[in-house]
Amino acid sequence: MKRTLSNLLESIGSELHDASYVDASGTIRPITKDEQLAREIWRRALGYETETINADETVSHRVFAPDPKMQQFLIERREGKFVAPSDDRTTSLLEKISELAKAHLNASAEKIVNDRDTDESES
Repeated sequence: MKRTLSNLLESIGSELHDASYVDASGTIRPITKDEQLAREIWRRALGYETETINADETVSHRVFAPDPKMQQFLIERREGKFVAPSDDRTTSLLEKISELAKAHLNASAEKIVNDRDTDESES
């Protein structure tokens, strides 16, 4: 399955993206999904600004600071290092699930022992 997923990701990545790219000369050209993803990684690594028009027709300006994780990702990719996906939130989530499972099992075992003790004392 892993190889199949990789093949599908590669195939889909080479498809044209819905958006187009306007280069420095003003030429509009179609881009692939892979290129759009690469541009988004660069955009987040360098930081960017957005402007939105609100319902009351005021303009909101928002500045996004450069993302250190994206910067690290780009540096490691450009140096040819293997970039293992690691997310502290995923690790902590797995740890929380593990702790909850342990607590649940311990509570179940304690209930069984207490029920057994109660049954023996009633006899």
